[in-house]
Amino acid sequence: MSSYTLITGASSGIGEGLAISLSKAKKLILCGRNEFKLNSVKEKCCSPESHFVFCSDLEKEKEFLFAKTNEFLITNNITIDSFIHCAGIATLLPLRSFTVSYVNEIFDINFFSSLEIIRALLKKENKGDLKNIIFLSGLWSIRGDIGNTIYAASKGAINSLVISLAQELAPRIRVNSVVPGAVMTPMTEKKLSDESSRKVIEKDYPLGIGGIDDIVNYIEFLLSSKAKWITGQNLIIDGGRSTK
Repeated sequence: MSSYTLITGASSGIGEGLAISLSKAKKLILCGRNEFKLNSVKEKCCSPESHFVFCSDLEKEKEFLFAKTNEFLITNNITIDSFIHCAGIATLLPLRSFTVSYVNEIFDINFFSSLEIIRALLKKENKGDLKNIIFLSGLWSIRGDIGNTIYAASKGAINSLVISLAQELAPRIRVNSVVPGAVMTPMTEKKLSDESSRKVIEKDYPLGIGGIDDIVNYIEFLLSSKAKWITGQNLIIDGGRSTK
């Protein structure tokens, strides 16, 4: 039975960058809702034939995700050694403008879907191989920002989960999150590409706006044996933004 690393949100941004980098040394399962984009990322990876595409809508299929993940593992006779939850969405709105459907979509993708996947990975058939769970959180989960209330709350739920789940799964499985500041990705490109907006944001970042590689490199560190004594941590990677 082969062991793989599962990455959600693998079709773009940090998830895509992580997949391409990790493919040099690991077999991957690339998870996202757009099969065409996932296959495009797969082709950019080293040894594309070694990796799987797991197409799933983390919002619409949340109630079936536990069963779907379990079936995928059994059908392909594989286990998971590491799970990285990079999938996430943000809707910039004041709280008074949110509807229940907006709130549910953000929480389902950012938070609840990861619980269903983890439940499947903790089944007896797979549990022995799982060593790492890493979440992608966000700086606004620990710093206030106008219009990011619901997004921040969903990422704050991740931060709380990390602390307790690390206790529950120790010592065999390490659980951590990376808390990035402003990073240039497809999701932030529109805002950060605007020169006036970017200059305002850059003033708050002593080391400037981050790149995808800055986050990918840190996730790779957390997956390595060099991080074997790190668990239950929400690790801020933000170019110094949180020092202000």
